[in-house]
Amino acid sequence: AVFRKDYDTAIKLFTQAIAEDQKNEKLYANRAATHIELSNFEEALEDAETCIKLKPDWHRGYFRKGVALEKLLRYQEARVAFKEGEKHSPDDASIKKALTELESVLNELAISLEETAADNPDNDRFGKMVKWMKDGGCKFPKLYLKYYSEDYRGVHSLCKIPANDCVLYVPLKYLMTNEVAMESEIGKAIQKSGYEMRSEHSWLAVYLIQEKHKAEKSFWKPYIDILPDKYGNMPMLFGDVYKNYLKGSYALTMADNRMNSLRVEYEGICAACPAFRKYMFLEFVWGRLAVITRIFGLNIHGKKTSALVPYADMLNHITDKQTDWQYDDKRKGYTMITNKAVARGEQIFDSYGRKCNGRYFVNYGFTIDNNFIDNDAVFKVRLPPNDPHFGMKLKYLHGQPMREFQVPPTYSEDVSVLSENMKPRNMFSFFRFLHARDKELLMVSSVDGYQIKDINPISIRNEIEVLKHIQVVARASLANFPSEMKLDHQLLKVNKFMDMNHRNCVMMRCGEKETLHWYIDLADKAIPLLKMKWKDLKRKAAKCHQVPTRFNYYVTEVVVPLVKNQK
Repeated sequence: AVFRKDYDTAIKLFTQAIAEDQKNEKLYANRAATHIELSNFEEALEDAETCIKLKPDWHRGYFRKGVALEKLLRYQEARVAFKEGEKHSPDDASIKKALTELESVLNELAISLEETAADNPDNDRFGKMVKWMKDGGCKFPKLYLKYYSEDYRGVHSLCKIPANDCVLYVPLKYLMTNEVAMESEIGKAIQKSGYEMRSEHSWLAVYLIQEKHKAEKSFWKPYIDILPDKYGNMPMLFGDVYKNYLKGSYALTMADNRMNSLRVEYEGICAACPAFRKYMFLEFVWGRLAVITRIFGLNIHGKKTSALVPYADMLNHITDKQTDWQYDDKRKGYTMITNKAVARGEQIFDSYGRKCNGRYFVNYGFTIDNNFIDNDAVFKVRLPPNDPHFGMKLKYLHGQPMREFQVPPTYSEDVSVLSENMKPRNMFSFFRFLHARDKELLMVSSVDGYQIKDINPISIRNEIEVLKHIQVVARASLANFPSEMKLDHQLLKVNKFMDMNHRNCVMMRCGEKETLHWYIDLADKAIPLLKMKWKDLKRKAAKCHQVPTRFNYYVTEVVVPLVKNQK
């Protein structure tokens, strides 16, 4: 079974054999090796320990113990185990290789720690958190925190780290979960009050506030002490200077809505739960921002929850992530595993997922470059009051003539959004419904009335009107910005900004303008194609099919079928 790599079966067979011969050290050694293949490192260590007890002078037991300890990030203990194995078999190639590699890592780690210690201006506060975590069984021997500026830091590697290597382990006790928050003093008080949280993030926020007020009496003090005191990079807390840079951007509305939502949540909790009234609104804002910028979604013993994970929440974002993480039920803790090799001194990143800069900016306080495919813009569209079918269409819009869409620059369904109003095809469907006339309305009707989404292209006339209308809305949105897109491009190219907030504001508004211009260009290029005869369009269509661009996708999916099938 081992040779076939059927390790689960091998474990069962070794277990059966051990039941019949409990004094056979080789069976324990082999089961330990199999457990290592399955990443059951605690079980492997236990079997290795038993093997050593049965035959203290056999090197193989110490080798298995060393490997298990190394996988558990207990490097010094692993070194001792390998050294003991070397005493019993000085020429064993496996032990020699393992010991040489481990000592190389330990030497590199020692040198790296000396190099990096002086670079940490906040070493005392962070050092206390590291000690607190290590004392509680957290493991991260290959990582260190590097400071770039007062508000910007990242996690780096102390040595070369291979792929599929566990770089961080945080036991359950050090995970601040929703359940921990709800079972706290303030959590129970809110539950008893009967108030229903509008957001599950509020449970952790109120718990953070409570624990911050406890100061030295809180178990979480070393962790809370390293959290930012303020969130000046978050748009919802911007003053007039930065707001002026965002004039015309939907980020302002999004930030205001977020702040208003927090106000409603705070006042709701205070109204229902007297025990919470001693905390100020800005403390609640701080707690919610701390949560949303650091939260992890975990599945602990089959139950989904949210958690704050010390150290793990300090990794910065990159789209092409370098790590995978989860709650490991076997190890009873959070584990972070590299999915690719990391060079010595290199920053280690996590991914917050594909998002538009609006969500990165408002939720996390940063933007990213080269995010064109996921950036978006807001399109506000109204059923024209002069529409000959205005009354009938308004009825199926439930009396709401206005719709708002926040969409990326594409017609493809490969988008990083889940909300229905953020899918480009739904926006096109709505515009097609608005511009459907006479018999075309039959094409979008169903037993339950008219469809408002999932409407395929109806006719050439209809699609041209759709594109023209989208173009008008896009130009109107662009008019809300006091500066043109080319100025933003110039500013970003020169890259001399007052600070990162200034740069993020320009990056944010530039992404919106680029999206709006894409839709304007789409109409300019697609409308002439829709007016062509099939025999003239055929050659152009073939080229569009061969070269996968967003415009060509629209041509292939929309223009070609309409022109080809016109009567």
